[in-house]
Amino acid sequence: MNQIASPVVVVTGAGAGLGRAITRAFAARGARLGLLSRGRDALDGACKDVENFGGQAVGISTDVAHADEVERAAAVVEEAFGPIDIWVNNAMTSVFAPFTKIAAEEFERVTNVTYHGYVNGTRAALRRMLPRDAGTIVQVGSALAYRGIPLQSAYCAAKHAI
Repeated sequence: MNQIASPVVVVTGAGAGLGRAITRAFAARGARLGLLSRGRDALDGACKDVENFGGQAVGISTDVAHADEVERAAAVVEEAFGPIDIWVNNAMTSVFAPFTKIAAEEFERVTNVTYHGYVNGTRAALRRMLPRDAGTIVQVGSALAYRGIPLQSAYCAAKHAI
């Protein structure tokens, strides 16, 4: 970030947990932020965090499992701040249950958000970064990609796919 005075950064899963912490860290360094998350209240809180650091943010309610929503969000960010410099894929979801108790729809949802969400984010970012030959994409991984644990089969599989 030292090379860019006020970079444009997109963070998926920005409303809570690690995504919220990533948002605060970039805001403290002067980034202009596009914050993607499903929950409006969480997005509003994350935007307020950025404002408290004296920064600018646009919060876009987005389900990263849907490529069209991610593409729309990327366009909104660029309309607000200009070209995206850094894209952080962080959104995830999980189901805590034994494998045999996880419904097919639940397993698909975890995979769609935690893996396909990264694919959708990467595609949206690359569509913008490749023509400029500039930009950075960050994939937030997990140690659970390398070691499955009980009650987390869907999440571990999706993180391994990343």
